[in-house]
Amino acid sequence: GNGIDLAAIRAQFPALANYVWFQNGGVSITPEPVAREHIRLMEELLVRGPMHMVYPDEEYPRRRRSMERISRFFDVPAEEMALMRGVSEGFQTILRGMSWQEGDRIVISADEEAALLLPCLHLRDLHGVEVVKVPLAESPEEALASTIAAMDGGRTRLLALSHVTTDLGYRFPVEAQCAAARERGVPSFLDLAHSCGVVPYRLRDLGCDYAGLLSYKWMMSPYAAGALWIRQEMLDSITPTYAGGRGEKWLDFTKDEYELYDSAERFQYGPWSWPLVHAWAFACDWLTEIGPERIWSRVTQLTTRLKEGLAQIDGVEVYTPAAIGASAGLVSFGMEGWTGEALAAALRERWNMVIKPLPHSHEGLRASLPFYVLDEEVDLLLTALRTLRSE
Repeated sequence: GNGIDLAAIRAQFPALANYVWFQNGGVSITPEPVAREHIRLMEELLVRGPMHMVYPDEEYPRRRRSMERISRFFDVPAEEMALMRGVSEGFQTILRGMSWQEGDRIVISADEEAALLLPCLHLRDLHGVEVVKVPLAESPEEALASTIAAMDGGRTRLLALSHVTTDLGYRFPVEAQCAAARERGVPSFLDLAHSCGVVPYRLRDLGCDYAGLLSYKWMMSPYAAGALWIRQEMLDSITPTYAGGRGEKWLDFTKDEYELYDSAERFQYGPWSWPLVHAWAFACDWLTEIGPERIWSRVTQLTTRLKEGLAQIDGVEVYTPAAIGASAGLVSFGMEGWTGEALAAALRERWNMVIKPLPHSHEGLRASLPFYVLDEEVDLLLTALRTLRSE
């Protein structure tokens, strides 16, 4: 599989012995080296005690190194990263750090998960902010045109998109959309939950000003850690909402004075489980060793195989774009005469497959195809669907 030793990699995922796994886009199963590192760090707390209290000279430099390793994976300086509990918290930090007034507009997509949709609807109800949804388009040109139309139609304050949408696996042409936003003086936020760890990129090249990152889907790390990336030039565009015990450079208890970090760390509001963060850094190195380009080429192979196979089955509709440039590791589809729930249940019961029924806009399933899935497993899914269809 593209210079990847699939047998060796799959041997690192004991959970694969239990089922055929098409749900990595929910929460990933964890490879043994990453899980062992997490376990080792938890054991260390048991044997040595709270590391930052008993061995601060050891733990604080390690924390800095972990943040540097995570940042290096995205080719950005660690000073642009703030540790978060997930994409939702990163997005909330941006929204709450801006001042909103009635009639302000926020532009999102028509296929957003709760992480982006819910806070926007909440802003609408709190401040009368207008939430405009860009439809999923057939072509990147259409996506760009409708984004521009939405931004030009009102007092747009923020463009916020999932790079790859959660339900339909549609990948937006974000480089062009973020560039159009910048030309209009509109900052942009990207939810990278379904592209980080699967689509190789340098974060800065996406063109956004802010981004939410996640450890536990395509980055193969245990549930749950995340980060907020803020482009250096944009650090002062957001006001820290919570001045909490993780964002201060210093605090003087006698003079009642303080200073927040100059870096993105000023937006941190802890505490976190550091073993999870260290394990995420370990997972970044694990992925780097396998090779992001190799991973992507394998995912391209698998998704193409599934899309082409689904297109041959009568009564099946593929919702995810066929073009790999407009998609990533998710393939969503529906089958005539079946609800997603019923399909998922039948596949679980008869073929031992774990796959996600689509929760929102469409009836059907969402298959996640991480790089270590086998061609035979894709073929088994196609055979199972053909069997259910014929019955």
